Amino acid sequence: MNSSKMIRILLGLFILVSMGIGYAQQPKGSIKGKVLTSDNVPAEYINIILKSTNKGTTTNMEGFYRLNNIPYGNYTLEFSLIGMQSKSVEVQVNASEIQVEDVVLNENQEELDEVIIIAERLNQFAQKESEYVAKVPLKNINNPQSYSIVTGALLNEQVTTDLPSAFKSITGGGYVESNDGNVSVYLRGFRSDVHLRNGGIAWVKAPLDPQNIERIELVKGPGSLFYGANVNNIANYGGVVNKVTKQAYDGKKLELGYTTGRWEQNRATVDFNTVLDKDENVFFRLNAAYNSENSFQDQGIVREFMLAPSLTFNVSDRLTAKVNMEYNQSKRNLYFASGVSPSLISDSVDSWDDLKWDYNTSYGSNEMAGYFASTVLQVLLDYKLSDSWTSKTTFTNADLYTDANYLRRVMSDEYTVSRYYLQLDPRESGNTHIQQDFLNVLEGGKLDNKFVTGVSYLNNYDDTQRTGVWNAVDPIDVNNPVITGRTNEQFEATLADQTKNKTITKFETLGFYAFDALTLNDEITLAAGLRFDRYMGKNTVSNGSELSNGYNQNALSTKLGLAYNPFKDKASLFVNYMDGLTNNAPSDDGTGEIITWDAERAKQFEVGTKLNFFSGKLKSTISYYNISIDNDIISNENGVSVQEGETLSKGFEVDLIANPFPGFNVVAGYTKNNATLEKVSSGSENIVGNSLTYTPETVWNFWLSYHVFKGKASGLGFGFGANHISEIYNSTSNNFGSDAYTTFDSTVFYKKDNYKISFKVDNLFDKEYYNGYGIPQKPFNFRVGLTYNVFNY
Repeated sequence: MNSSKMIRILLGLFILVSMGIGYAQQPKGSIKGKVLTSDNVPAEYINIILKSTNKGTTTNMEGFYRLNNIPYGNYTLEFSLIGMQSKSVEVQVNASEIQVEDVVLNENQEELDEVIIIAERLNQFAQKESEYVAKVPLKNINNPQSYSIVTGALLNEQVTTDLPSAFKSITGGGYVESNDGNVSVYLRGFRSDVHLRNGGIAWVKAPLDPQNIERIELVKGPGSLFYGANVNNIANYGGVVNKVTKQAYDGKKLELGYTTGRWEQNRATVDFNTVLDKDENVFFRLNAAYNSENSFQDQGIVREFMLAPSLTFNVSDRLTAKVNMEYNQSKRNLYFASGVSPSLISDSVDSWDDLKWDYNTSYGSNEMAGYFASTVLQVLLDYKLSDSWTSKTTFTNADLYTDANYLRRVMSDEYTVSRYYLQLDPRESGNTHIQQDFLNVLEGGKLDNKFVTGVSYLNNYDDTQRTGVWNAVDPIDVNNPVITGRTNEQFEATLADQTKNKTITKFETLGFYAFDALTLNDEITLAAGLRFDRYMGKNTVSNGSELSNGYNQNALSTKLGLAYNPFKDKASLFVNYMDGLTNNAPSDDGTGEIITWDAERAKQFEVGTKLNFFSGKLKSTISYYNISIDNDIISNENGVSVQEGETLSKGFEVDLIANPFPGFNVVAGYTKNNATLEKVSSGSENIVGNSLTYTPETVWNFWLSYHVFKGKASGLGFGFGANHISEIYNSTSNNFGSDAYTTFDSTVFYKKDNYKISFKVDNLFDKEYYNGYGIPQKPFNFRVGLTYNVFNY
């Protein structure tokens, strides 16, 4: 989307919202105040409820609170928290701002500290509720599906400065930085890219900064019910990944951050939120980051900038509009998956570690760094149609611009590193996604029914221009490594006499879906969903000529589930069935006949339990899953293509969030996955039973943290964690890949008043290891971070 078009959209929305605000009929005011203990100490984390309404808040670190958009009238404020005596205050709202006298709670400091510990303990990393997972407000323990959430609190504690590091605490799969700088997550044996944003599709294959992420949601199993057929690894069979971004809210905040570390890292961040109008209906937030660092190798740079403004409009009591935009710009060196000559592979040479190339040499140059720019614009509209019906509209537009050459390093013989560049000069791609949902929630008595129906439209395009596929440059002799410097301009000059191939691909999808969750006596939840999806692939345009390879395909997706919760939200059993699909384009079956293939199908069966013990101190999901894929296109003994291929992925998962004692938090996950080829093309029977590429069999991780809340060491904290990934194969031959590895990280931090100082160490024991794509990963690394809250209320 060009800038002028974006400005027109934003101006139009501003005018619409301004008109809505202008027509607001009922006068409103705000209530603010402060809560203290009996010894005049600010009381934080106190719950404040405005009785007879759905409004509430909590006090901040200074004991302040604020409630906005309160219609004129008489109300009762109730102050409470676990372990404390409740207190009520009568208040009359008859002006734009009402200041309530300080509320004093009759607790001493020691008792209050215990309450603060409870609040911290229950809110650190244990968030499980989400409006995106099921699209209906369904409690985790009543949801017959596995999902994991990585919270912003955990990302902050781990001093996360890049998107791949944000996935260290996921349960259920390995992760790699993809060839384009984004992240690919291998869930239950299958690759899913990070292209969901607040439930909308934003197909941005470029580096993204984590500063604007509120949390990361990983929803396990085929995601076709809400996102359709798997295209571009958005909704693959193992699950989907949804980034929830930071939104403008009713409050004021200015947080500044600075991080410095090894390899000349310098990173600055800002998180600013404010109220824009006197009626406190419009809120603005700005998140921004600049990050500069060098590679641990001899060459390689990262220079990145992110800007993410967002606006929230309370147009009326019924309508809320949220507009957010994120712009990422990056200059960095990127690498395609490494390669190795088959002639080198043997019993003694079966991993990247066995090759003779140098771990600390990039075999590239800083001057070949590529340029990337992406923009995502999103509009979210929530309109309450009635007491039970709500309309939810999501509009997402994503654009990517790439002008880069990607280095691919191939060990072609024992002492030679061949080098190739894939050129994208330029690549312009992106999508528009519109999703309209109608949500109905009926609660009361012995029966709760939560229903959503909607329509989804996706328009995706990819316009690339390049010379050839792989363009060779000078190979390197590892015994005499003379690496000639080369700039992008010099590289382009060597290709000047070659034809540039320009390819434009486009497709559209249109989906209609419905999902219903019926809960009886808050014990038994029955869930069912159905989707009709139409895929419309356009003809490819190659160098100005339109081909005839477009096709349409219809498909149905289903989702069924049952959860049994007999112990009052302490434990539940669940089972589900859900399917997914991938479209197959018509093609020659090997006899000259063009076959209109059916879609490839994935069917998941899952059974498990969800635990919520000791008043939320222990939360866990344990499950077994079996995903079978059929309708793979393979060749039979006559060389004819048939839809008889089969793949199987089955495994066992455990995720755990625990608070064994005050101040101590545990996040852990374990996965045992077997993703194998079951039926393959004739002549390839030797790979039957082999593992799929890039998917590890065993993955586990944990993060332990301890916060001191009392005494002279109050504010001090420690964290320690580990990540393990088993062997990963780079081909279905299963004879070469990345060795298993385990890395350890640790942090120590001190939080006092408005500031926090952190010292973080990654790869504590300096492990040399390669990711699934054969890319060397960072050795021992440290960072020092400082965040300062100028104000926050």
